[in-house]
Amino acid sequence: MVEKIPTHDEYRAMGLGRHIVDRSTHPSYYASSWPIAGSGVNTLGMNLRYRIPHLNFNSVLVVVISNHWQEGGWWRLQNMLRYTEKTGYTVALEEVDDMSTIPADAIGIMRACAAMLALDGGFEWCFMIDTDCHVEEDTLVRLMVHDRPVVYPMAIVLPGKDKYPGGALSSPRLLPNKGLQPVTWATMSCMLFNTKVFNCLAPYAWHGHDYHFAQNLAHFGHRIYVDTDTVVHLTRGPARHPVKRWDELWGDMHKAYESRQDEDRDRRPPPDFDPVFGEGIVDKDGVYWAVDNWKYLGVKGPMDINGDKTNGQNPG
Repeated sequence: MVEKIPTHDEYRAMGLGRHIVDRSTHPSYYASSWPIAGSGVNTLGMNLRYRIPHLNFNSVLVVVISNHWQEGGWWRLQNMLRYTEKTGYTVALEEVDDMSTIPADAIGIMRACAAMLALDGGFEWCFMIDTDCHVEEDTLVRLMVHDRPVVYPMAIVLPGKDKYPGGALSSPRLLPNKGLQPVTWATMSCMLFNTKVFNCLAPYAWHGHDYHFAQNLAHFGHRIYVDTDTVVHLTRGPARHPVKRWDELWGDMHKAYESRQDEDRDRRPPPDFDPVFGEGIVDKDGVYWAVDNWKYLGVKGPMDINGDKTNGQNPG
């Protein structure tokens, strides 16, 4: 005898409603939108003469490390994706599933997953970004025009948001508007890579702190450059766990765990968004999409191979 699959209402009656992904703000909803083809080759200009043939010239996979957005991060990313597409680049979005048992313990695994996804997907570039990072609409384009294997924007913590101010975000410390600067290491909140860099990095390279990652890059001759003319802002300072007392550390981790499990994701539109005259749309769940067709997403990633348009809902 074949057992009947419970309906959503029956699941809710059993107390399992929190696990039903029925909205695009659900904690288990991960955005994933990959283009079929693009025209990135048109943006190469004079650079075309020295570029090795590629599946998608100037294609970039934008990978968000988890989906637990801090206030103001989602809509800024959406606007950056729209601007980058309009400039002529081929753009895809992927929110990497949070694999953490304890908050933040799987960030290295998630970044390694992002690297392999971009490389195996045939993308020329990979832009990794944390959910506490505020980008500008031209951030990605400004980084890509440098045509460097590894380049970061300059990260600055928003005023009053660093619980432990004074700690460095790079070595040496940098000042804005000083052009492209080589560094020993820099915070990994926002990074652009040519995906060929990933061919030499073992998954272990992504674990540990920022300096350890820079060591792995340097081992293969790759230098991190920071574009000090391209600034992004962080909504919180680095965790700096070693300076916390034991009770404070576990209290913070408990709050982060509960938030990651239970809170709807902050995907609101810009504060001044005008649905009549502004670009982009807001779906029935209040989620802002700067590129209209990107609201038709699969939640299992990296792409809905069936081509079903679900209007931001999981049909299962």
